[in-house]
Amino acid sequence: MKQMPVKIIEPVLPNELPEKNFADSFDPDEPYIEQAVFKNATIDLGAGRGVEFTEVRFQNVTFSEATVTQLYLRDVVFESCDFANVQLDEVTMKRVRFVNCRLIGTSMTEGFFEDVLFRECNLQLAALGFSKQKNVHYENCRLNEADFYTCKLKKVAFSECELSGINFTGTPLKGIDISSCRFERISVTLEDLKGAIVSGEQALAFVVMLGLVIKK
Repeated sequence: MKQMPVKIIEPVLPNELPEKNFADSFDPDEPYIEQAVFKNATIDLGAGRGVEFTEVRFQNVTFSEATVTQLYLRDVVFESCDFANVQLDEVTMKRVRFVNCRLIGTSMTEGFFEDVLFRECNLQLAALGFSKQKNVHYENCRLNEADFYTCKLKKVAFSECELSGINFTGTPLKGIDISSCRFERISVTLEDLKGAIVSGEQALAFVVMLGLVIKK
C-alpha cells in the first residue's frame, strides 16, 4: 500500500514585503505583526501570550529562549532560523513553512498544525505531545528523541527522516508512511502501529522491538 502524497497549501505572501526592524515593529501590548520581512536578527519574544504573525518572512533569525503560549502563525515562512529550547505551547500554525531551521528541544505541545512543511530541519528532542496535525510534511528532518505522545495525525508524511528514539506512544499511525525513514528504536504500542506503512526491513525491526521471536 503506497501513501498518497500529502498536499500542502503553500503560505500566501505578497511578492514584495518591506524589511523591518523587529524592535521597532513589535509592541508587547498589541503583539500583532503583518506583511514584513525580518533578517539576520536575534528576537526576544519574552514571556508573552497570543502573539500573532501574518504574512511574515523570517530569514536567519534566532529566537532567544522565550516562553510564548498561544502563538498564532498564518502564511509565515521561516528560513535558517533558530528556535532551540523555545517554549511555544498551544501554538496555532496555518500555511507555515520551516526550511533549514533548528528546533532542538523546542516545545509545541497542544499545538494545532495545518498545511505545515518542515524541510531539512533539526527537531531533536522537540516536544509535540497532544498536538493536532493535518496536512503536515516532515521532509529530510532529524526527529531523534522527539515526543509525539498522544497526537492526532491526519495526512501527515515523514519522508527521509531520522526517527530513532521518537515517541509515538498513544498516537495512532494508521495510514502514516515512515517507510523511507531511518531509526534504530521507536516508542510505540502494537495498537498504535496498526495500519502504519513500513518497509520490509522496518517490519523486522518492529518484530524485534515488540519482543516477538521468528521461528525458522
